[in-house]
Amino acid sequence: MHSLPGRTAGSIDVHSGLFPHQEHDVMTTKDSHQLRSPRRVLVIGTSGLGKSTLAARIAERLSIPFVATDEMYWTSNWQLVDEKIVERRIAAVVQDSAWVLDGNFDRERAIVWPAADLIVWLDLPLATTVRRVAVRNLGWWLSRSPIWGGKRVTLARALSGIRHSARSHAGKRRTYPDALAAQGADRVVMLRSAAMVEAWLAGVKRDAR
Repeated sequence: MHSLPGRTAGSIDVHSGLFPHQEHDVMTTKDSHQLRSPRRVLVIGTSGLGKSTLAARIAERLSIPFVATDEMYWTSNWQLVDEKIVERRIAAVVQDSAWVLDGNFDRERAIVWPAADLIVWLDLPLATTVRRVAVRNLGWWLSRSPIWGGKRVTLARALSGIRHSARSHAGKRRTYPDALAAQGADRVVMLRSAAMVEAWLAGVKRDAR
């Protein structure tokens, strides 16, 4: 068994489907078995914000597998994998009894989101988002470090990724609240600052029982 932090001083019910960004840094829903002892965790948020890093840390603390998803979508020469192949790969993963996934899965939402015991929405401010993705992408380009599948990032692709993250940030804030509410308000956590990520993550630990 494992435990997660439940309701906190900065949390409210979200049965209305509304996430008032100005009022709360951390937003959790009603306490539940899934919230206390998740075995399938999905981390969503804008590209480049740190979903993979957070997902890996959650997986380590819960002692369950972390499945990085970027390689499911891209070939070795930066071509998108066929949608049907991607869907089969993802369906195979979510059938397992325990996992932590990093990705929005907007096209495969009907497969992944309902399968998660806990959905963690990493929703940091736009300035933080752009800064993080810029540091990551330009760092990849400058260092020529291979990323998933051994691919290397060109300057054009690094800049394209920064623009994509900046443009998609507002769209996610506009559409995700209702989409998450539709999944069930008893298994969603929204984290809106780096400090709140650390505070919430500190409570993610193995249950001693």
